[in-house]
Amino acid sequence: MNLPAIYEASGAVPQVIEGSESYRYSDDQMTVRYLMAMLRRRREVLVLTLAICVLLALLWTTALPKTYLSTADVVMITKSTQLVPQDKDSGTPGPVRSEDVETQIQLIASREMAAQVLETTGLLKDRVFLSDVISPRSFLDNFLASLGIDRSDDTALAKTDRAVLIERATTYLLKHLNVARVGESFNLRISFTDSSAERTTNVANAFARLYTTDDARELARTNATAAKVLKARVDELRKSANEAFAAVQDYRIRKGLLSSAATSLTEQEISTYNQQIAEARAEAARDAASLSSARRQLQRSGANGVGEAVSSPVVTSLRAERAQLVIRERDLSQRYFDNNPDLVTTRQQIADIDRQIATEVTRSIKALESRSDSSGERLSSLLSSRSGTRAQLSTDNTALVALADLEKRADATQLLYQSYLQRYNSVVAESGSEQPSARLVSAATTPLLPISPNLPLNLALGFVVGLLAGATLAVVSELSYRGFTTLDDIENRLGIRALGFIPSHRSVDPHAATPLDTVRDHSDGAFSEALRNVIVSVRQSGPSSSKVIAITSALPGEGKSTIASCLARSLAMANERVVVIDCDVIRAQLSKQFGFISGEQGLYEALHSESGAIAQYTDSDSSMRIIPITRPFAKGERLTERGRLNRVIARLREDFDIIVLDCPPILPIAESREIVSLADHVVLVVHWRKTVDRVAKAAIRQLPIRAIKGLGIVLNKVDMKKQVRFGGSDIASFYKHYRGYYA
Repeated sequence: MNLPAIYEASGAVPQVIEGSESYRYSDDQMTVRYLMAMLRRRREVLVLTLAICVLLALLWTTALPKTYLSTADVVMITKSTQLVPQDKDSGTPGPVRSEDVETQIQLIASREMAAQVLETTGLLKDRVFLSDVISPRSFLDNFLASLGIDRSDDTALAKTDRAVLIERATTYLLKHLNVARVGESFNLRISFTDSSAERTTNVANAFARLYTTDDARELARTNATAAKVLKARVDELRKSANEAFAAVQDYRIRKGLLSSAATSLTEQEISTYNQQIAEARAEAARDAASLSSARRQLQRSGANGVGEAVSSPVVTSLRAERAQLVIRERDLSQRYFDNNPDLVTTRQQIADIDRQIATEVTRSIKALESRSDSSGERLSSLLSSRSGTRAQLSTDNTALVALADLEKRADATQLLYQSYLQRYNSVVAESGSEQPSARLVSAATTPLLPISPNLPLNLALGFVVGLLAGATLAVVSELSYRGFTTLDDIENRLGIRALGFIPSHRSVDPHAATPLDTVRDHSDGAFSEALRNVIVSVRQSGPSSSKVIAITSALPGEGKSTIASCLARSLAMANERVVVIDCDVIRAQLSKQFGFISGEQGLYEALHSESGAIAQYTDSDSSMRIIPITRPFAKGERLTERGRLNRVIARLREDFDIIVLDCPPILPIAESREIVSLADHVVLVVHWRKTVDRVAKAAIRQLPIRAIKGLGIVLNKVDMKKQVRFGGSDIASFYKHYRGYYA
C-alpha cells in the first residue's frame, strides 16, 4: 500500500499532492516581487532599524569634533635679494622655479613664523585654546560644545611650564596649518583648521599678514647688510685690479712687447711657410712618383708601354699613325708574300715610327727627372726658411706666456671688481625703497558651517546603512518566520492541498457584526464567496461521496467552530440539506454561538437513545439543522466508544446532503483522531500569521491514514487589507483588484 510520507522512517511531512509541479517548493526561487513582499510584511522592522541607524548617525555626528576651515590667499610678486652677484639676466620679476615656491611654503610653515602668530593673535592668553592644546576634546566635550558649553582645564594649565606650553602651542598651530600652491601659479593658499570658527580666521589672516609684511622688513635688513659687505669687498677689488694692470704694463716694457701684434706677424709668416711646404712636398712626391712609374714601365714594356709619355701629343700622333700601318701590314701579309714591295715598305715605316716613339719617350723621361729635382730643391729651401722663423717665434712666445697670464689675472680682477661695483650700486639704490615679495590677495573670512563632520552626508550614510540593515533584518526575520501567510506557504511547507482561505469578516466589504450575520446579510459578498470556494475545493479534492466533513484545528482558538457554522449556513442557504454536529464536548463553542441552554435535547441524548431519535434544531436564519451539546458528558466518556457516534452519523447520512462535524483540536484531544476518521473529508483550520508550520505538522502526524487521504487545509482569519502587501499567488493576494466587484 502506498502510505503517505508521514509514516515513512524519515518522519517527513505527508506529501499527498501529486502530478503538479506548481506545488513543489524551491528555496532557490527568490524574485524581486517576493523580496518586496517580505519587506512589506516586515515593514515595522525596516522602519525601526532605519530610525535607529539615522538616530545613531545623528548622535555620532554630534559627538564628533566640529572642524572649521578658513583660507587666505597671498601671491608672490618679486624675487628674493641675493648677496652673491648674479649676471645681468638674473633680474626676472618673480620666482621662476618650483623650488622657489616650495621655499616660501616652508618659510610660512616654519616654527619661527608660528611663534610670531602666537604672539600677534594673543592665543597664549586664550584659556580655551590652551586647554585644547594641553588635552584634546573627548566625545563628551564635543557633545557639550554642541550645546554651547565650553570647558577649560585650569588645573592642567597651571601645572604646565610656559616654555613647554609655547612649544606645544606652536606644534598645534603647525599641525592644523596647510600651505599649498594653487595650480602652477605663484598663488599660495594658507588654510587653518580648528574647532573655533573665529580662531581659524584670526590665525589664517595672521600667517598671511606676517608673511607679506615681515618680508619687506627682512628685505631692508638684508639690503643694509649687503651694502656693508659689498662696500668692503669693492674697495679690496679696486686695489687688486689696479695692481694687476700695473704688473702687465711693467712686464711689456721689460720684455720689449710694446705691440700685442708682434707675434701675430711671425705666426702668419710661419703659417704661410707651412702652407707652401705642404704644397711643395706634395708636388715633389707627385713628380718623384711619376718618374719612378715611367722608368718601371720603360724597363718592363719598352717605349710603347710607358703611360706617362702618352701625355705628349707627338707620341699620341705617332701611335695613331703606327696603328694604321699595322692594320695595313696585316692586310698585305694575308694577300702577298713577304717580299712584296708594298709589304716591305709598310714594315719599314712601322720600324721608323717605333724609333721615333722611343726617342720621344726618352726625352719625356728626361723632362720628368728635371722636374722632380726642381721640386726637391724648392722643398728644401722652404724648410730652411721656416726653421729660422720658428726660432724667432719661440723667443717671443716664451715672453708672451707670462704676459698672457698677467693679462688674464688683470682681466679677471677687473671683471670681478666691476660686477661687485654694479651690485653695490644696485643695493645702495634699492635701500629705503624695499617692497614686499608677496601681497595679500584675499583675507580669510569666518566660516559659517564646519567642514567636519558633514551632517547631511552622515545622515545619508546612516539612512543607507539603516535601509540595508533594516532590509536584511526584515528578510532574515521573514525567512525565519514559520507562520502561514499564503496558501503557497501551506502547500510548500506541509505538502498538503490548501482548500482556500476564510477572510476576517471585518477586513472585507460588505460585512456585518459577526461572521454568521455576514453570511446571512451578504450572501453575495467576499466572505460568503470564500466559504463557497472552500466547499467547491472540498468536493473537487475529496472522494466521490463527501457527505461528512470534519472541521478541526491543531490548537484551540483558530476559529474552527466559526468556520463550521458559517460553512453549514452557507450550504443551507444554497438549498442543501445540512446538519452541523458540535463534537467538542469540552468547550462546545458552536452550541454557545447559537445560544443553546442546558436541559435541552442534544448530542448526548442522541448517542444514548435506544430508539435512534436524534434531536435537531433549525437555524433561525436558514434551513441548517444543528445538533448541539446541551449537557456535560461524564468524565472519561468518549463520543466514539462502542460506535455510538458512527451510528448517529450513519442515520444522518440518509436524511442530509452534508454533515459537518465541529471536532475538538487535534493536539490536546486524542479522540479527535477517531472522530475525523468517521468523515469523508477532513478540513484542518490554521490561523493566518499565527499558526506555525511545526504545530500543523504535529497535528497532521496525529491523523490516521484514512483521514490524511481526504485532508485539506483552510487558512482562517485572513486580513485582506494586509494580505495584498504580503505577496503570494493565491486569490487573497489580489483582493485589491477585485474587492469592488462585491459592492
